[in-house]
Amino acid sequence: MTNEPEWRDANPTTADLPNKGRAVILCIAGGVALGVLAFVGMRIRPVGLAAGTFAFISGITMLVRRRINVKISVMLAVAGFLMLLANPRFGVVAGFAGYFLIVGALGLVVLGLFKAVKLCWDLGNRS
Repeated sequence: MTNEPEWRDANPTTADLPNKGRAVILCIAGGVALGVLAFVGMRIRPVGLAAGTFAFISGITMLVRRRINVKISVMLAVAGFLMLLANPRFGVVAGFAGYFLIVGALGLVVLGLFKAVKLCWDLGNRS
């Protein structure tokens, strides 16, 4: 039944659109979440330590179990590690950790917006 013409996509180049849309949403939402966690976590130390510990342990656990994509697991573990470094305020290291967290959050949002524009451009060219 799946090989019948009415069940197939009329335009095979649109088959990957749900994955591209999901990547846009994940980049923007991840950037906003990382920015909020970094801002709140650096201002309120117990929240930052708890969030950093949870993110670091979750990232390492996902790497060991290999249930999720390796890139996502590494990004989560690094973000958690940077959150842990940014909280105790150990001189220069804490400043760089906070800087990298904010730059990473902004980078994810910009990457998501770039992917959204590219997706719209591709959709406009296909019609």
